[in-house]
Amino acid sequence: MSDYDPVSTVARFPAIGLVGIGKGDHGVTGWVREALPSIFPSEIRILLPQPLPSRYFHRGRDQYLADGILACLAGIARRENVLCLGITAADIFSPGLHFVFGIACTGAALISTFRLAPAFYGMPDNEMVYRRRILVEAVHEIGHALGLAHCEHPGCVMYFSNWIGDTDLKGPGFCYRCRRRLDLLQKG
Repeated sequence: MSDYDPVSTVARFPAIGLVGIGKGDHGVTGWVREALPSIFPSEIRILLPQPLPSRYFHRGRDQYLADGILACLAGIARRENVLCLGITAADIFSPGLHFVFGIACTGAALISTFRLAPAFYGMPDNEMVYRRRILVEAVHEIGHALGLAHCEHPGCVMYFSNWIGDTDLKGPGFCYRCRRRLDLLQKG
């Protein structure tokens, strides 16, 4: 068995609800829905899109506070009884950081596609690279929402992405140790 076998058939995973947030390509949620079952043996639902809460917009930064949006997602997760993954095209940040690709708390996660497109870095558009980056960040944040911490192995999806190069080098599968931790968390 490979160290990067993405599917753990032992664990019982909660249903995952995908929520498009704000303006953007809500078609992204459709292909994330198609891709996630290769990583998580879960029911994947698409929930009603939500507007970006304007109260979390910071004009001086031209970004949204990810922590505030995540709190809204946590409420949706409780109401819908799912692990909630929000997907937004808005640029997001967390206190002390210039930006984040995503953020999570127990039961809820948020990713931003804003800095995942190759064009953001002056590169030609590449749909495969873009989709892979989104999947990697989605799986990473869902891993946190399920209770996993960052991993020290650069190839594991749970490795911390300090820049887009880290995202391109890792995942979307879990290393053996993180997959095992996830199995234990889901059994417990």
